Amino acid sequence: MSAAMKAILLEAPGIVNLREIPIPAPGKGEILIHTKAATVCTSDIIDLETGLFSEHMPMVMGHEGAGVVAAIGESVTSINVGDEVAVHPVMPCYACPSCKRGLSHLCDDMGHLCFNKPGVFAEYFVTRPDCVRIKPPEMSFAVASLMEPVCVCLEAAARGKVGEGSRVLIAGDGPFGIMINRLCALKNPKQIIHTGFYDSRLKHVSPQTTVLNVNGESNLANKIMRLTEGEGIDTAILCVSSTEALDVCMEVLRSRGTLVIFSAFGGKTPVDLLRVHIKELNIAGCNNDEGFMDDAMRLLADPALDLKSIVTHEIPFADWKEAFRIASKEKENCLKVSMIL
Repeated sequence: MSAAMKAILLEAPGIVNLREIPIPAPGKGEILIHTKAATVCTSDIIDLETGLFSEHMPMVMGHEGAGVVAAIGESVTSINVGDEVAVHPVMPCYACPSCKRGLSHLCDDMGHLCFNKPGVFAEYFVTRPDCVRIKPPEMSFAVASLMEPVCVCLEAAARGKVGEGSRVLIAGDGPFGIMINRLCALKNPKQIIHTGFYDSRLKHVSPQTTVLNVNGESNLANKIMRLTEGEGIDTAILCVSSTEALDVCMEVLRSRGTLVIFSAFGGKTPVDLLRVHIKELNIAGCNNDEGFMDDAMRLLADPALDLKSIVTHEIPFADWKEAFRIASKEKENCLKVSMIL
């Protein structure tokens, strides 16, 4: 093995370069992964532009990845060199107050790839064996890199208490909105309404969905209320950072309905608290996930669910600039871009 590797470093907000850096060595309880696929997340694009999610810079970018175990550190017994794995970026400490409360996904001393630990946009990266799952041989590395995205989408449905007979609104037609749609459909809701801007993306939703393209809609909330026969929505999942979409979600929720904030907002956001008060609405954050790795791998392997179709582009790692451009700019034709090493 060479002593150096190529890695994509965020050096300052708006400044990203491909550099040659030393290959990291796994410490006690750690494993070294030879990256085979690294998938671009919306947060990577935000991080590239603003540096919002990187605690330290320069930082190796990327947190959605899959690869082959290249080396194991002292005390590792559950994983072997040569194992093909999907990787979750969150590394809880299991000792802080949040972890002891059963909220290890909200760990107070969390390690997180590309936030405070080098990420997956590199030929090699270090993680822990509890943060990986063996991928089936027939599953591509690009599809396996979706494990963590599927995990957080499962968390969104869980936080919204989506269940049989419920009415669900999903606002936003990005890759996470599409995945959340398909996963919510497995819960047998009474109705799913999905709003977005791009017909080319909205065509990927589950067949039982009522699709609303918001372009040209003068009163979206009224239309949603008519579609629900005036009952309103039980769960609205906000998958786009839009105050207009937030307002629509708030307006159509029925009494004691739940708004799930899946998409991150920067700064302070106005919320109609009078509506929250009068209707006794619930507002639930959704960040990371409560241990859905095994479920995610099972669902990724389900041909009927066809989550592999979320990866619309596979680009060689050497063409990383093009991968970033497609993920950022070609929203009509793109859901997920996976860089292949």
